[in-house]
Amino acid sequence: MNFFAHQDRARSTTRKLVFLFSCAVISLIIITSLLIIFTISFSESASGEIAFDSDLITSDIFILVSLGVIAVVTLGSLFKLAQLRGGGKVVAEAMGGRLLNTGAKDADERKILNIVEEIAIASGTPVPPVYLMEDPAINAFAAGYKAQDAVIGITRGCIQQLNRDELQGVIAHEFSHIFNGDMRLNIRLMGLLYGIMVIGLIGYYIVRGSVYRRHGSRSDKKGGGIVVLGIGLLIVGYGGTFFGNIIKAAVSRQREYLADASAVQFTRNPDGIAGALKKIGGYKEGSNIKSADASEISHMLFSQGLKTSFTGLFATHPPLAERISRIDPYWRGDFSQITSSTKTASKNEQVSGFSTTASSKSAIDSIGEPESEHIEMATNNLSLLPEELTEDAHSSFGACMLMHCLLMELANPKIESKQLAILKEGLNSRQFSSLLAIQKKASWLSRDLYLTLIDLCLPALKQLSPIQYRTFMSHLSQLIVADEHISVFEWCIFKILRYNLDQEIQTREKKIDINSAGWACAALLSVLSFIGSTDENEAEVAFNKSITQLNLRKTISFNAELKNNTEVLEKATDLLKNLKPLQKPRFLKAMACSINADGIVSTEEAELLRAVASLLDCPIPPLLNQQKFI
Repeated sequence: MNFFAHQDRARSTTRKLVFLFSCAVISLIIITSLLIIFTISFSESASGEIAFDSDLITSDIFILVSLGVIAVVTLGSLFKLAQLRGGGKVVAEAMGGRLLNTGAKDADERKILNIVEEIAIASGTPVPPVYLMEDPAINAFAAGYKAQDAVIGITRGCIQQLNRDELQGVIAHEFSHIFNGDMRLNIRLMGLLYGIMVIGLIGYYIVRGSVYRRHGSRSDKKGGGIVVLGIGLLIVGYGGTFFGNIIKAAVSRQREYLADASAVQFTRNPDGIAGALKKIGGYKEGSNIKSADASEISHMLFSQGLKTSFTGLFATHPPLAERISRIDPYWRGDFSQITSSTKTASKNEQVSGFSTTASSKSAIDSIGEPESEHIEMATNNLSLLPEELTEDAHSSFGACMLMHCLLMELANPKIESKQLAILKEGLNSRQFSSLLAIQKKASWLSRDLYLTLIDLCLPALKQLSPIQYRTFMSHLSQLIVADEHISVFEWCIFKILRYNLDQEIQTREKKIDINSAGWACAALLSVLSFIGSTDENEAEVAFNKSITQLNLRKTISFNAELKNNTEVLEKATDLLKNLKPLQKPRFLKAMACSINADGIVSTEEAELLRAVASLLDCPIPPLLNQQKFI
């Protein structure tokens, strides 16, 4: 199953989640209605004996309770989802995670940051911030709505007890959840389940409030009825927890098998993730996280984060033995015994061994399914960056200056002087001197490393304050329009940064059919057809080759007037990113056909296609040697 099929399956799983959630709410309505009928019967009983008034069943109680339960659950879910709209960092901070400084000097912290950077760049996704939980357990998670706001959370025990190969397997597993749309589903699941459990919280506060009430001779019975109602709602709340755990288990388990398989395919090293699972089984602390909020995110974790009962009925993850056996069929059931003070090392603590054979898959087929060769290339690309430049990328100020330098590198000397004047006016003397020093280092940077550098800078740029961010984007805008013209690649840099750094409220995006987006396809392909060609006739030939891949019901036409029209390019990409998952490959292949039309794919064209694809939420890994786009 490829990236696009996974995305489509995530939508199907969402529908399954809504169905299970609806069943849980209906069950709560029935239980709560019976509870209230019993409470009313008890309160109105003259003898004070427990009684059940069957006439109440035919009353409007079920309707009123249904409306009440639905309102409580809905409001509770909306409240929780509003808290989570900040994306993955909200989840990580709730778990007590500490954001790791990308310039960290601690060896363990530096190791995990390097691994995350390698895998992100290898897969073509933005480098996510990493949050460290000071917990001895071996566990990790990925959280967020999409790759742009994703974070990786990891425990101290995971970093210390696993070697580099095993950590790489764990992180590759978490990136699989990022690729496959699991994160958005997981956050929605948190919101919905919180709504179910709000009923229990109401019961708790009713019981607590009743303890302090003063009762008269008549109010004792009514007060007793209120206490009974509160206790009943507490029980219903436990019922909500029961349903919630069942739903989490139903939604999560199979996705863990898929993430394990993806990690093995990615790293080409089954011993990595299998070794991590074996160590969890033989480790005293296991994977059980001590955080009070662990139950809320248990379905997001790499391994079971809580102890479960009922023979694993509520387990959000498959048994360790089953997961290991699927990865290592020759495993005999022995777990790696380690203690809390043990530190292990991989065979090669710097770079794990990978095959150097070229991939047989095309670049588009590698979307969401990168291979070990991509990790090798990412490692090589990172090694090509001067150490001082990497340090700059790991600081917020240095990252800002590097983005300015990339834009200046794209300009001619006359425009570059104008851009420097703009920055000199906007920066103080010390900052401007630092910019010049960074520019000198960046001037040696190869064009094919531009996207790698942008990805590397993203975590540091995400730490800018709102004022710093507005200033940074203002300077970028001024640099881009310094020549009163916006090139397609300048637009791509600005759009990628804005897309990854803007703190937008997450909303559900309606998926569109490609046949209803013909104008957007025509516009984007018309602009791209001029990349690598200045001749209008050649551009039209490239456009005509590209539309054969689309197979649209309506004919679309080439529009030469859209050459370098970044305004229409923006509108088109904003619409096309909402294409149905299984239709996106058609459009990506059409883009590739346009660039391949002249038989030559330059570095600039390859990087441009990857940049536009990332804006469509289709991260294309770096192009391997002799690898084709389609």
